[in-house]
Amino acid sequence: MLKRDESALTSARIVELYIRPVQGEFDVAHLREVHRRIFQDLPHRGPGEYRPDAPGHFKHRALEATNDRVVVPYALRPEMERNLGATLEALQGGKALKGYDTLEMSEAIAQTYARLDYLHPFGEGNSRTLRTFTEQLARENGHKLDWETTNVSPQSRDALYIARDMAVIQLRNPGITMADAMAATTREEYELKYQLTTQVQRYKNADPLEEVVRRSLERGREQKPYDRRMSITEAAREIVTIEPIAQKQAERNVEDMRLAVLRKKEPAVELDRATNMRDWVAREGTVSVLTDRLANVTSGHITINHEPGASALNRLTAVADGISLELAKQRTNPTPTITPPVRQIDRGDLER
Repeated sequence: MLKRDESALTSARIVELYIRPVQGEFDVAHLREVHRRIFQDLPHRGPGEYRPDAPGHFKHRALEATNDRVVVPYALRPEMERNLGATLEALQGGKALKGYDTLEMSEAIAQTYARLDYLHPFGEGNSRTLRTFTEQLARENGHKLDWETTNVSPQSRDALYIARDMAVIQLRNPGITMADAMAATTREEYELKYQLTTQVQRYKNADPLEEVVRRSLERGREQKPYDRRMSITEAAREIVTIEPIAQKQAERNVEDMRLAVLRKKEPAVELDRATNMRDWVAREGTVSVLTDRLANVTSGHITINHEPGASALNRLTAVADGISLELAKQRTNPTPTITPPVRQIDRGDLER
């Protein structure tokens, strides 16, 4: 009951902050004021105050959809105090993000969120504070960041948790591998690095934070699919950005479908579809193949079916289809042989 009451109080304050945001410079004082206003009714949560110092600071998270447990190591307080100001100063009062398009904003918000989450300045409510802070940061630069798109199901909430936790782990231990665990000099260090390495391997195909943010930005900005005209430069940048993520999503779809078939929750044909799509991405959906085809477009643009909030895998197929349609228009043969749209490939549900 107490937890529900606290949640209701903080939710009401977050709504107030959306209507009347903190008037600040996106600096330390701004971040602390966001926290203070969210928790102003709960003095025992230390509104606006830093968390106390401690020998270690960890989160042991239980994921909702799978009941997996994840351990996340955050910065110690001295490191937090040293780096919090510099992390926020890089925003230049929010002006550093001026003029950013969706892809640029996704990367900037994800990097800012991950660094602040790793520093974890407050004892309670870091996630609520960071979501509110980054929502205002995006809005003041012409974007609508709709974090509610990550709160529609246990799976969507887990996707955000995993994305930001893996980003935090990489900030704490960049490129961590089992060799790092084996090189540990104490049992405690070995156990922690072994667990972190295991987690990084387990979620190697999970969506990165910038993918989660991009989908939230697009859904907040526009809900309905539309025909989107893209310049060659825009299309090339989109391919380079989303292709590595699409590759992992295609691989994850195969893994998930294989398990579903084994449990008799899906027919074997669904595994075939997921496998076909994974093979298409590896063969024809790579950066090199798609940019080579894009270079043959003489009109200077392509048109894609833009579905706001679509996965990187769906977006990659939309761009591939757009290239195929534009190249078909260029052909002088009155009955050209058109490359079938990727959406006709036996691919199944890419949103799994």
